[in-house]
Amino acid sequence: MDKRRRNMRRYNAIRSAKVGAMVEMISTIDHGASEIDELGVYDGYRLERQVNSYRAMQIAQYFNVNVSKSKLIQFSKPKGHRYDFTAAQLMDYISEHHDAFANYWDWFRQSALMSVDRKYPIDNDKKE
Repeated sequence: MDKRRRNMRRYNAIRSAKVGAMVEMISTIDHGASEIDELGVYDGYRLERQVNSYRAMQIAQYFNVNVSKSKLIQFSKPKGHRYDFTAAQLMDYISEHHDAFANYWDWFRQSALMSVDRKYPIDNDKKE
């Protein structure tokens, strides 16, 4: 396999892994994010069932990850679902706790990137 093809596969795998990690992180946030209290956010349970597909897209954009709408459809809520936060309040909450959520995102991102590194190792062959 030529070098360009291998690098493109690696690049696409990294992008796909980041999207998967973001969807997983948003899913845990929607389920209450019990792990986030270890990062100093002790009321993360308030986020349970507060994420719909629009809010999930906003969260992903906040962390500079482009996720297609088809991957976010799983966050749709039934008609008449009552939210405790507005979308703006949810994003304000995340930005107020930016450091904790950035570290939380790193947990998911690093795990995904390590799996890509195992599948597509970087060749450090230097031509002399």
